[in-house]
Amino acid sequence: MAKFKHFTLDERVSIEHMLKDSFSFKAIARELHRDCTSISKEIKKHIILKKTGSYGRAFNNCSHL
Repeated sequence: MAKFKHFTLDERVSIEHMLKDSFSFKAIARELHRDCTSISKEIKKHIILKKTGSYGRAFNNCSHL
């Protein structure tokens, strides 16, 4: 595989769409011709968790929003 340093905006958008379509990290990596660990690191680095809950209810750290 080629040694890339950064993902392009187009690659990041396609990763986002493939994650919404429930693709695995390996399937995304095959599609983008990248290593699956690079995909997982990119996702973990840029994940945004949104605090949910309300007064009197516990905080739910949900990443499926």
